[in-house]
Amino acid sequence: MNLLLIDAMNLIRRIYAAQSQHSQDAIEQTLLLSQNAILKDLEIVDATHVACVFDGKGPTWRHAIYPDYKADRKPMPDELGQALPAYMARFKDLGIASIVYDQFEADDVIATLAVKTAAKGGRVTIVSTDKGFMQIAKGVIRLYHHFDKRFLHPDDVRQQLGLEPHQLVDFLSLVGDTTNHVPGVAGVGPKTAGQLLDQYGDLDNVLIHSDQIKGRIGQSLSEHFRVALRARKLVRLKTDCELDLNLQDLRYTPPR
Repeated sequence: MNLLLIDAMNLIRRIYAAQSQHSQDAIEQTLLLSQNAILKDLEIVDATHVACVFDGKGPTWRHAIYPDYKADRKPMPDELGQALPAYMARFKDLGIASIVYDQFEADDVIATLAVKTAAKGGRVTIVSTDKGFMQIAKGVIRLYHHFDKRFLHPDDVRQQLGLEPHQLVDFLSLVGDTTNHVPGVAGVGPKTAGQLLDQYGDLDNVLIHSDQIKGRIGQSLSEHFRVALRARKLVRLKTDCELDLNLQDLRYTPPR
């Protein structure tokens, strides 16, 4: 099995944003470019199975932990949201399955399918610009940036953040994840978070030794450790979603 997982709204919204918003055919043009992008990516990775994974209506388990999760996220344009069923229908005609679960975010569904496929000996390519997937991108699981036309590697995390990929979750737990409106520890920025992880290895050790960290950073870690622990829950991908889905349902069957 060679599974291609498309972070659908990550792809579609970026393509839509590049269209003229005053053009009456922006929706159709976005659909055309999106389906062509998926077909091209299928060819690049020589996939045997494929799924476009969409976000559901929610709320999800993350909102139960933190009601303000994604509170400042710019809403999807109404016309695009209304067109999504037609997009899914077109993808189906092309032999491309679409998946949506209201109770799970697309990221968690993708992570679950990727880990499950890898455990069965399959290969996985995730198409997304979201570097959060780097926390599971190892071995047979790869991350592909469609717009840059390249696979993302651990070196991308090392070069941009000075971190090992396995430290990404702990890094975001300290600094927060502004993309999803997840706060981190007050006063801890990227440079400080990197230094702390370099010295102590992981978030647990940083918090355990917070009383040894001098100044306002140590005080903030001691006072707001629960914020960091909550952030870690929110930014970590869920890889055990219960999905009523058989991987064979995702076999790519192009139209004849």
